[in-house]
Amino acid sequence: MSSNMVQLRVTPGRPALMQSQDPQIVYMLIEASPTGIPDADINLPVNLGFILDRSSSMRGERLFQVKEACNHVVNQLGRQDYFSLVSFNDRAEVVVPCQRPGDKEQIKRAIGMIEARGGTEMATGMQMGLQEVSRPMMSRGISRLVLLTDGRTYGDESRCVEIARRAQAKGIGITALGVGSEWNEDLMETIAAAENSRTEYITNAQQIVTVFSEELQRLHNVLAHKVDLRLHMHPLAEIRSLYRVRPFITPVTAQAHSETLWRLGLGEWIGRDEQIFLLEMVMPPLPLGPQTIMRVELSYEVPSVSSQPLLSQVDVQLPVKPADQIRADVDGVVKHWLERTVAYRLQASAWEQVEQGNIEEATKKLRMAGTRLLESGQTALAETVQEEATRLLRSGAASDEGRKQIKYGTRGLISSERTVGK
Repeated sequence: MSSNMVQLRVTPGRPALMQSQDPQIVYMLIEASPTGIPDADINLPVNLGFILDRSSSMRGERLFQVKEACNHVVNQLGRQDYFSLVSFNDRAEVVVPCQRPGDKEQIKRAIGMIEARGGTEMATGMQMGLQEVSRPMMSRGISRLVLLTDGRTYGDESRCVEIARRAQAKGIGITALGVGSEWNEDLMETIAAAENSRTEYITNAQQIVTVFSEELQRLHNVLAHKVDLRLHMHPLAEIRSLYRVRPFITPVTAQAHSETLWRLGLGEWIGRDEQIFLLEMVMPPLPLGPQTIMRVELSYEVPSVSSQPLLSQVDVQLPVKPADQIRADVDGVVKHWLERTVAYRLQASAWEQVEQGNIEEATKKLRMAGTRLLESGQTALAETVQEEATRLLRSGAASDEGRKQIKYGTRGLISSERTVGK
C-alpha cells in the first residue's frame, strides 16, 4: 500500500554524472522523515529488562545513581508494561523477576537491596536477563534489554556477543551503556551492532538517571514497526559502503536479494528522529542523457493506521554529461555528512593501527580525522582528537577517556550537554 506518511528524499553528491569509459564513485544521501506518521500509541506495552553491573567498582555514587534511575523508571511504567532486573558481578542474580509493575514499592525495595562487591563477568548476567525478558507472551509491544557496566569482563567476551545475537534475532534490542572510562567500548559496540540496538557513553554517574528516563521515553515512542529499506540498483552498480548517519553514525550492511535488490532491515522506528543514510556506490559507464540510477523504497507498518505494510518510494534519475560540463563542488548537506563519516572511519582505522603497533600511522589517521572534524565545525572534538594524537605519538597510547570521547563523539553520541566534566 503506497503512503506519504514517510517523506523520502535522495540527494546526490553532484547533480550529474560524468561521461566516462571507467566506473565512477557516486554518493547519495537518503533521508526518511516521519512527517505523516501520527504520534506513537501510548498504550503499546514495553517489556524492559535491566542487566546491571554490581562489581566492587560500582560502589558508592555509581550504584546509588543506578538505583535512583531504576526507581524513576519503575515510577513511570504503565500497568501493561513489564519490568525485570538482573545484577551481576562474578555471579548473576535475578533481583526482580519479569513482572507487571503492580506493586511498585516492593520492586523498589528489591532494587534497594543491591550491593556492590566482587569482579565482573557479564555473560552470565546477559543470559539471565535474556531469559527474564523472554518470559512474557506479548502479541504486541516492544522488548528491550538495557545493559550497564563500568568495567571489563574477562574471558567471556565471545559469549556476550553470542547472547546478544540471540536476543536480537528474537526482536529484542539492546542498549549497551558504559559509565566511566574503564569499560571495553569495542565489546559494547559489537554487542550493539544490530538493528534496534545502540551503545552510549555515560561520562559521569549523575547522568544515569537522565539516560534511563530517556530510554523509557524512547521506547514509549515507537512510530512504526518492521521498517525495511530497499535499494533497487542498476544491474552493474556496486555498493561500496553504507552508513546510517542519523540518529548516529554507524556502518550498516544491506543484504543482496537479487542482482539489483539490496535490503536493510531496520526493525522499529523509535522516536521522531529522521533516519539518514549515506550511500557510496560505484556506477558503471553510462551513455549521455537522463539515466535512472536506482529506486529507494521504505516499507513499514503503523498498526493504528493500517493492517497492511505501507510503502514510500522515490526514483533517482541523473543526467550523464560530458566532463567539461560537470561541476566539481559537492552538495553542501552531502559534504557535511561525508566529512563526519570520513572522520569516523579515520579514527576507527587509527585504533586498528594502534592494535597492530603502527603508532605513526595511527597518529597520522587521527590528525586527518581532526582536520575533517574541524572543517565540519566540530571544534571541541577536533581539539580532543589532536590532543590524543600528540599523546599517542609521545607515549604510544591514548587515554581511556580520550579514546571513548573520540569514538563516541565522531558517531554523534556525545551531545554538548554530556561532555566530560559537565
